[in-house]
Amino acid sequence: MPITPATCPLDCPDACGMLVETDERGRFVELKGNPAHGWSRGTLCSKTASYGDLIVSPERLLQPLVRVSGKQSPLRAASWEQAFERIAERVRPLAPGRTLAAWYAGSMGLVQRNAPLAVMNAIGAAQVDGGLCDNSASAGYENVLGRVVGADIESAHESDFLLAWGCDVVRTHQHLQPAMQQLCKASRPVVAIDIYRSDTLRAVERWGGRGLVLHPGTDAALALALARLCFERGWADRAFLARECKGAAEFEQHVRAGHSLEWAEKITGIAARDIERLGADLFAAKQPLIKTGVGFARRRVGAGSMRAVCSLAAVLGRVDRLHYESFDCFRLDLSAVARPDLHPLGAPQVIRHVELGRELNSGRFQAVFVWGHNPAVTCPDSRAVRAGLAREDVFTVVHEHFLTESAQLADVVLPATMFPEHTDVYRSYGHRRMHFTRGAVVAPGNGAGPRSNVRTFDGIARALGVHEKVGSLDEASLCARLLEDNRERIGPAALATLLRGEPAKIEPPKIDGWGTPSGKIELVSEAAGAKGQPAMATYVADDACGEGDLPFWLICAPSRATHNSTYSHSARHLARQGPPVVHLAREDARRLGCADGCQVRLSNARGSLTMPARLSDDLKPGFARVDGLPRAVDLPEKTGINSLVAGAVSDLGEGNILYSTKIRIEPLAAGSF
Repeated sequence: MPITPATCPLDCPDACGMLVETDERGRFVELKGNPAHGWSRGTLCSKTASYGDLIVSPERLLQPLVRVSGKQSPLRAASWEQAFERIAERVRPLAPGRTLAAWYAGSMGLVQRNAPLAVMNAIGAAQVDGGLCDNSASAGYENVLGRVVGADIESAHESDFLLAWGCDVVRTHQHLQPAMQQLCKASRPVVAIDIYRSDTLRAVERWGGRGLVLHPGTDAALALALARLCFERGWADRAFLARECKGAAEFEQHVRAGHSLEWAEKITGIAARDIERLGADLFAAKQPLIKTGVGFARRRVGAGSMRAVCSLAAVLGRVDRLHYESFDCFRLDLSAVARPDLHPLGAPQVIRHVELGRELNSGRFQAVFVWGHNPAVTCPDSRAVRAGLAREDVFTVVHEHFLTESAQLADVVLPATMFPEHTDVYRSYGHRRMHFTRGAVVAPGNGAGPRSNVRTFDGIARALGVHEKVGSLDEASLCARLLEDNRERIGPAALATLLRGEPAKIEPPKIDGWGTPSGKIELVSEAAGAKGQPAMATYVADDACGEGDLPFWLICAPSRATHNSTYSHSARHLARQGPPVVHLAREDARRLGCADGCQVRLSNARGSLTMPARLSDDLKPGFARVDGLPRAVDLPEKTGINSLVAGAVSDLGEGNILYSTKIRIEPLAAGSF
């Protein structure tokens, strides 16, 4: 049977290599790992290995759905032509700036994800800034180190010390696990840091490494205490500091003025002896890997936390062995795909993604186009987002695989192809590989069913009268143009590999300086000061968005079984995940008078949710953990966990503050599982 190489399209750093098997008629048969992929090496995570369940799901959208008389009327089946006519009727009269493009990372393919922006730019639409995930972490990293390239994650197994800082590898970066196990087996130190005993902490301890649990939002305190220890013990790389860094002397004075081991123990909850041992391991390593996650920076002080970790790496002279993401390894020009030059206002107005609910209810926008995104579930302050999408004066178009919570609120729903059914170009943000993938599976519907983002928005461009301006949108041509425009950046050998349909590893660009305003690593940053932040990495307590008096920190942990809301329509994934529960420390449960299985109410100023409690030995008192994004239909309030999260912004980067959420918990009734 035919087998076609592909890349997993999900928002995950592993970007695994796949093989798509079809029958002779182009019907889906099976997904397998691609042994030729240099990072995933033939294995798939348990989530993606079952992606085929979605491709063949009977719940897939197979034809457009349209409301003919407002949000209260039912969605009815329609032809593509009827759907485009409805869109033209409502959107074509709108002035530039009155339409909003709400797009995100449902597919990480560069062409399918970005090509709709050409149409949005042509009609003068505003855009969200994409600040739901890594804006804060990126802003903190870039403030100190400039370009986000980092270590080659494929060299992890060569390290003589590995530190996973705020990175739940087992749930979010699974292909790093073999290297960690290999290092532990070779008696090389491996340490994982998190705010609870995550799957990764427990796994590392099981393999022979160490797990450290710190108080939420205190990462900067730990990093600064380690930096002071480096200066005091002679572990700082002074030659590197003098040659590559701006403000090294001021930063040394700053950390020596406080940040003792005793202070850090009190702030972080990590014993002074454990902090000291961690510092000794970092110094002793000749080739360490400091692997940071993204989640620890999704809080009010998130960028400051990343600044502190980056500053510590600089003090050690180990910046080249710090890995956060790999985006700047590629530095691809996407302008021929997204076409920002078409915008009638010169450039699109950009709104804060975390404030989407507020923006939709402001009256500024009369239409919103949604693709690669389920904002009613994944955005903070999700009650406000749902209310905004449900407004009669906000015409909502959603391009989707299933009738998601967002699609249920739309005026027009357009069925979308899945990744094996279209052509695209992928890059990872974890490793350094790209892949040009060609569609292998024939989409259902005999030509009248799901369409790719590119083909769908080509039809929308025609309906809105901007087709001549945008030009014909064709995914194969756009992929070819993207690769040609970046020929020099990709390199001839890698480009030839990509054109053969094989994943190719891209070498980082050779650029003078560090990509900061001064061209040096900035331990002292005037740019941060200009934005109202401390000039040097500083520990600032998380203010919990003004709700610090509430007794529980809410941990919205990644799911072991699902990926954001992608698998909410897969019975196998949902069964593996189980019903929504909130995990509580046994001490808290006793204090609340709450038995295992007791129904409890989680609440704060934004609302409340009800679910059973599950008692846990992995949490410290004062924490409540909910895994994944429970479906609204599975909760009495018919809304999700993000309804408790504020639409506020972080210290730098205007990013999501998911982990700065505090709640109260009250038991409602006894029960048992």
